Amino acid sequence: MLIKEWMSRSVVILGPEDSLYDASKLFRSMVISMLPILEDGKIVGILTDGDVKKATPSDATTLDKFEMPGLMDTVKIKSVMSTPVITIQADHTVDEAASIMLQKGISGVPVLSRTGQLEGIITKSDIFRCFVSFTGVSKNGQIFAFRLHDRPGIIQTIIDIIRESHGRLCSIMTSYDDVEEGLRTVFFHAFDIDPAHFDLLVERFHGIGGLLYVADLSRGFRKIL
Repeated sequence: MLIKEWMSRSVVILGPEDSLYDASKLFRSMVISMLPILEDGKIVGILTDGDVKKATPSDATTLDKFEMPGLMDTVKIKSVMSTPVITIQADHTVDEAASIMLQKGISGVPVLSRTGQLEGIITKSDIFRCFVSFTGVSKNGQIFAFRLHDRPGIIQTIIDIIRESHGRLCSIMTSYDDVEEGLRTVFFHAFDIDPAHFDLLVERFHGIGGLLYVADLSRGFRKIL
């Protein structure tokens, strides 16, 4: 899951000498959440829709609709943009980008080449697309969630049972967050399990232990155990 495979390459940019009104028009007319600010080909700042709203006079102002654009046109982006900019490189992973966004509380990260040139931008929406693609949720498959002992062979046992049920494994996701030492939470996403065999498969998983949740998205069935 490299960033270069999921980032948006068509990036709308502005310069530090452009006006707040220029940025406001772009945010209103395009589906974007941030604008990289470039000077001489190098990124010098980042401007978000939230930055524009904070710098724009509130609705309580006495300015009329004709005066507002003129006032915003006098404000340079360089006085409003955020700097320095948190960036990432295209050969890093989507996981790394998601971790940075979560830690910093930001909605996107400009993607730079090794020479510092802007190559694209990766946002929360791109990460959501990646997540949905790799989990297979959009394909209406089956989901099995377990709290398992972290020991060799347990994952393979579950994979074998899914295959014996003529299911195709799409993805396995695992987490050590919010579990006791020696345990982990594991999610299996599968396809093509016959609904007539689903309940029997769930009973087999009960025998292994630690089953938390099952779902068959192809027929809208969900059960928390």
